Amino acid sequence: MDMKEQAEKFRKAVLERGGVGPRARYTAEQRQEAVEYVRARQQQGASVEEAAKELGMSSWTLSRWGSAARRAGKQQPAREALVPVEVKAERGQGRGGGLVVHGPGGVRVEGLCVEDAVRLLRGLL
Repeated sequence: MDMKEQAEKFRKAVLERGGVGPRARYTAEQRQEAVEYVRARQQQGASVEEAAKELGMSSWTLSRWGSAARRAGKQQPAREALVPVEVKAERGQGRGGGLVVHGPGGVRVEGLCVEDAVRLLRGLL
């Protein structure tokens, strides 16, 4: 079953149960299914907001559920996942400013030497 079909099946199950709108109550299985769907979509490069729209839910709710699942030990923390990165030389950098590391959520660290970059990346694992 592809992701589109899975999202449609989830929406139908929620509608059949009568949980529509704010304050809708979801079963534990529905919560787990939604969190797993978001994780799978994130692996494909989608954001939580995109996955939430596909499921017909609030991204805030899905983020909360994902955090709760990680705290409960049901999911591995996202920071342990390795993410492919591309190292590029910046144009116009004549003063040898070092490496620039772009992290999730828009974090940018500039002016690192190779050893500092290695220490930073190891600290994230």
